[in-house]
Amino acid sequence: MKPSKQRNRNMSQGLTLVELLVSISLITVVSGMFLVAYRQASAEASNIRTQSTIRKISEVLVSRMQDYENYPINYARAPGNIFAVPIPGNAKEALPANNDEFEPKGILLERLRVMLLREMIVQEMPDHQTDIKDTAPIVKNYWTGLVAPRPNGTPWPVEVTASESPRAARLRARLIQAASVLPNQPAWRTIVNNPELLYLVVEDSILNGSPAIELFGKTEIGDTDGDGLLEFLDSYRKPIYWVRWPTGFPDTIRFHPDLLDPSFNRDGFSNYAFSDPLDPRKADPGYRIKQNGTPVFKPSAMAFPLVISTGLDGTPGVRIELEAGLQRQGRYRLRAGSSSTSDVVMPVPYDQGGQAPLVMCDPWFPRDDSSLRLGAITNAKLFEDDITNYSINGAYQ
Repeated sequence: MKPSKQRNRNMSQGLTLVELLVSISLITVVSGMFLVAYRQASAEASNIRTQSTIRKISEVLVSRMQDYENYPINYARAPGNIFAVPIPGNAKEALPANNDEFEPKGILLERLRVMLLREMIVQEMPDHQTDIKDTAPIVKNYWTGLVAPRPNGTPWPVEVTASESPRAARLRARLIQAASVLPNQPAWRTIVNNPELLYLVVEDSILNGSPAIELFGKTEIGDTDGDGLLEFLDSYRKPIYWVRWPTGFPDTIRFHPDLLDPSFNRDGFSNYAFSDPLDPRKADPGYRIKQNGTPVFKPSAMAFPLVISTGLDGTPGVRIELEAGLQRQGRYRLRAGSSSTSDVVMPVPYDQGGQAPLVMCDPWFPRDDSSLRLGAITNAKLFEDDITNYSINGAYQ
């Protein structure tokens, strides 16, 4: 009898099948809850690391952009121009004063400064391969809208150009060097991409008196395509992209903080927002009042550079580059074959009916359709997991 009693006692102390199943179910539920919490915590940690990298990149880029607000432009004589100095003192407007499209010499000279400054920014802070010029003239000849008399008294159009800046030359030399050490020595334009250009811009920047690249650790930098050109990486080990002038991004409008500031923009086209700080006198061709029906599009509010992590899906939901050959109204169009904002044909009243078009950098191209501008959201679903400097508190403080 004792063995039987002992066996019954042992059986009563064990788990029944139902109890075992319940225990397994509880363990599964708790494990699932823990796994979900772990994934959320891991994703949050990844986002925080990515935001830290983006914030530092943004700080460098914004500092660079602010430096250009007081940037000197050194004019040079354009090749083939007869004048020994860029703009002779006796130069005057090409259009007569009674012309409906007449603009004074002061505005034409300010426009020239703004255009050359934008051109310099594009080449020193490129976000697209076509922004970098490697054929002369490095900075394009610009028809100023002024004429000056030749020795025989006949008027001659005044054109100017500018020499390549040391920063632009260093960046181009770095790309040439990187391509030269690769097998078969490909052209540098075939290997460089947007994230690599971002790295080169930051690498050549100074912040608070020290090289800006010192802000970044080894885990924030990599070479995902193995071409010798480095990129900034997010926490998913994906390259970080950027847009220099993201005027199509929905959050770019910066409202003026001081209603008493005389520079407050009140002409109605930007909802009391900042205009271009590089163009305080509003010399951009888009501000002209045209009388002959030629389409003119006013600038919008200037935007801070956009820095963007593609998130978990690895695909950006914003427009990083334009469609090559994009055509707009009239002669206002993107030069065929380009996919950046650096080759836009802008109608001006002194372009000899389109025979001498003004090719300029246009941050707001195309001005008549913000959904096609750089930075515009192209896919809301893909954009859901993207991380940008516009969404990080204190990115511009």
